[in-house]
Amino acid sequence: MKTQSISKLMIAGLALLLAGCGSQQTSQVKNSSSSSSSSLLVAKSNEKVSTNNLSPQQAVSLIATYAGNKYGDDWASMAKKAQKQGLQVNLYSTSKYKLSDNGQGVAYDVTAGGKSTGLVYTINKDNTVNIYQNVKAGKLSHKLATISKQDMASYVNHQGQAKLVGDLAKNAQVIDKQSGSQSSSTSSSTTTGHQYGRQEAVTVPAEMQGTWYSSDYNSNSKITFSKNTILGEDGQQYHLYKQDPTFLAGDTPSTSVQNATRYWSSARFVDVHGLHFLNIRGWCQTAGDGSSYAIHTETINGKQVKVLVVAEGAGYWTSSVYYQNPQLAKQQADKKFDDLHYMEDDD
Repeated sequence: MKTQSISKLMIAGLALLLAGCGSQQTSQVKNSSSSSSSSLLVAKSNEKVSTNNLSPQQAVSLIATYAGNKYGDDWASMAKKAQKQGLQVNLYSTSKYKLSDNGQGVAYDVTAGGKSTGLVYTINKDNTVNIYQNVKAGKLSHKLATISKQDMASYVNHQGQAKLVGDLAKNAQVIDKQSGSQSSSTSSSTTTGHQYGRQEAVTVPAEMQGTWYSSDYNSNSKITFSKNTILGEDGQQYHLYKQDPTFLAGDTPSTSVQNATRYWSSARFVDVHGLHFLNIRGWCQTAGDGSSYAIHTETINGKQVKVLVVAEGAGYWTSSVYYQNPQLAKQQADKKFDDLHYMEDDD
């Protein structure tokens, strides 16, 4: 009898032990599911983002992408909306809020299309970033984290989300809304607003937007226009703004100003030789005429084809012609058209 009782007790104990293990496994599965419940904002890609020479728009996009993937919730919702509505960050004095870390005194309110949802960051003197959410004027807010841009980039690259950084940066806007704002100590990495002669963004004509290819002079090159930017042959994206005509009227801009505006370009429209050119110059360029771009139609292989005419110099002389696909560019390499104006035409 004793042996049977002991056996029954052992069986009952084993059953309880197995039930306990099953409960523990179920709990672990739930916890694992909970910890991985946040999904990526966009499909993974092999693109990589670097923190070298980030423009203000790229910096904002990196922070939005990182926070959206890392913290989810409002940051993720905003980042997803920004893909359609455009990313915009408004600059305010931190005196507007009660933040646990004011950084250098500027609060960056990150929005989709300009509507605030309480997503804010500040930047420290060592360039690390303090990230907040649910920020409300007059109410104390505690930061989610303090992190460097390098660590954010590593996380974004590991998650395969670098493409989102580039996509958001294409049309991102950084607007200084500080009352009586002057050039601030953060301008080297976040120069914005109407500083340094910057006026409104210049919109590239819709028919010019996209990627264009040329094989002229044995050189394969391409140029990409977005709504307010140009991605040049050097692989760098430049933001196009109208420039205050008095900005370059005085002394040559200081090195600090040149560094702060190195990814800005002055843009204006000029009608010459029957073409409507978009003339683009370096922001602090005091000599030379920049490069000019115009859409034109040529007859190629019996068809009307839209081309991008590139002109240089004071005479707006045609220097090359770009096409909408690389195959046609190779076929038409060094082709000169009778209705375009070349330098030799003035001889």
